[in-house]
Formats: sequence, C-alpha cells, structure tokens
Amino acid sequence: MFAQRAFLIQRLKEKREVVEQLLAKAPSDKEIYAGWTIKELLAHLSGWDDAIVEALQAHAKGEPVGRTVSSGINAYNAKTVHTRETLSLEQVIKEWKATRELVFRALEDLPDEEFNQQLTFPWGELGTVAYFIEIFVEHEEHHAAHLTKWLENPNEIVGEH
Repeated sequence: MFAQRAFLIQRLKEKREVVEQLLAKAPSDKEIYAGWTIKELLAHLSGWDDAIVEALQAHAKGEPVGRTVSSGINAYNAKTVHTRETLSLEQVIKEWKATRELVFRALEDLPDEEFNQQLTFPWGELGTVAYFIEIFVEHEEHHAAHLTKWLENPNEIVGEH
C-alpha cells in the first residue's frame, strides 16, 4: 500500500479516535442537534461510511458509482438516520465501528490504478479518491468540533447536522 493511501487511512483513524474520546464523555439521552442524540449522530456517520464503501467498491470494479445521494444531502442524512431508528444505541455503536472498518478495507483493496483515477462521488461531484476521503476527514472534524462545543453545555443544541 503506497504512502498516500496509508496517510488517508491514518487521518480517518485519528479523526475517529477524537470522536470516540468525545463520545466517552457525552450523555446519550440529550440532543446534540435538533432531533438528534448521539445515536442519530452515529447512525448518520455510519450512513456516510456506507456511501464511501459503496463508491469505492464500485470504483474498484471500474463500475459507475451509484448516485446514492441523488435526492440531496439532507434527504440522505434523514434516510440514513431513519433506517437505523429501530436499533439500540449499542447496536448503532457496533455498526458505526464496523462500517468504518469496511471503509478501511475498501481503501486497502482499491487497486493502485483505480486509486489514482477520478471517480464520481455519490452526490455527482467528480474528484480523486484522496479528495473524496478528505471530505469525510473534514466531516468527522466538523462533528468533533460540534461535540466539543456541546460538551461544554449538553443542555443546549449545537448547530445543524
């Protein structure tokens, strides 16, 4: 595995570790965003990991990446949370951890020639695999910043998801 791929995996791992540390301090019964507790936040993150895996696996096979986010990001966010609403917090946490492992595996399994080719992201944008992954590194940073702020006063909702 060449350096850029290993670097991206390491960045994802580091950002996930930050979120895990914050979650260890977070009350699970309070809303961080309007209508979202920790459970919904983790369901949301798992949903995006699903989209990453699906895109990377299709790209690895040289197939077109599905437009899983064709109805818009807000609709996709709502769908990913809704599909997990019957799961317990413990089940959502397990899935959240498992889906990230699938992201790592999909990145590791991506042939070098495909890693360096552009792909169409699930929402239609065109870019490199590295840029695609960096979007989700920043996504994790975004939620980590919100968690940090929210933990200062968990009785107040922070920002928008």
